[in-house]
Amino acid sequence: MKKLVKTTVPLSIFTVLILISVITIYVSHQTPTEETRTDTLCTYTSIATYDYTAILEPNTIYNKTTLKPNEGILYSRMTKQINITFEYNFYANLLTANTITYNLTQTLKTPTWTYQASATAPTTTNQTRIQITILPVIKTELEAIKRQIETETGTSSTTYTFQISPTFAINANTTAGRIQEIFTPTLTMDFKRTDQGDIIVVENLYQTKTGAITENQTTTRQDIINQRYASYILATASIVGLFFSIYFYKKTKPTTQKSPLEKLIAPYKDLIIEAQEQSKTPSETTTINVTTIQELVKTAEILARPIIHEKEGNTHTFYIMDNNTKYQHKTTDPIKT
Repeated sequence: MKKLVKTTVPLSIFTVLILISVITIYVSHQTPTEETRTDTLCTYTSIATYDYTAILEPNTIYNKTTLKPNEGILYSRMTKQINITFEYNFYANLLTANTITYNLTQTLKTPTWTYQASATAPTTTNQTRIQITILPVIKTELEAIKRQIETETGTSSTTYTFQISPTFAINANTTAGRIQEIFTPTLTMDFKRTDQGDIIVVENLYQTKTGAITENQTTTRQDIINQRYASYILATASIVGLFFSIYFYKKTKPTTQKSPLEKLIAPYKDLIIEAQEQSKTPSETTTINVTTIQELVKTAEILARPIIHEKEGNTHTFYIMDNNTKYQHKTTDPIKT
């Protein structure tokens, strides 16, 4: 018994270690062995700033002839023209050299058509601060173009949009790499009729666009790799230990010794029925004692009858009932009492 306990304990320990190693392998494989980090090497920004001064007809509501942004509603009927200023700035924290190519287009639009009113030729400079002169936006000139196109197209609209679109192509060198960027800050003037009246809405006076030069750094997680190797070693050692534990357990496990009677009747188990209690033999029954169990089996096969097994103390009775005839064989089990 002591030997059995000594082999059972390692068997349990190595079984638990295998479970732990499997869990460790699973967990270690959920974390990647490589980690990627993005480093910002250089940042850059494009800034477009518009400003305007509206020239007004003599009026009662403002009692002045100029209007700046955020000074009030810009009514189209009293607005003669809008003078626009524009400035562009480019910033980069590691800038060494750059060229910026820019041009300007102006577009008149309605819901049904688009007309390019003007376009400038591209200009290239190495300055990071650029001021562009924009001709005044004269409302009567825009409306004249609108009426002409509507006459030609047979369309009519109470609203229209005037857009000013400078485009900047930035090509810059930095100590971290090259910058190639396109920036188109579009100013929009909407001439529309609302519950406030016929007004001009000027939008997108301030626009920015930022970017960055980045670099990906990939590092190997050596701690994760070591954890995986450790889990492999633990799993291998646990499997080997479990194998030897099972081997020694089988070597030390006591075998259950079968009695001679069990060995004797083992080949005939299919023909034998175990009785739960002792049966009473009728008085008119003729009992024939059979010398061996083998003879009783032959009789059972000839008569096609089952063999019934009854036990009383250490005495075992095997018998066959055929009408009023009882064929029986009695024996004792020298081991089981």
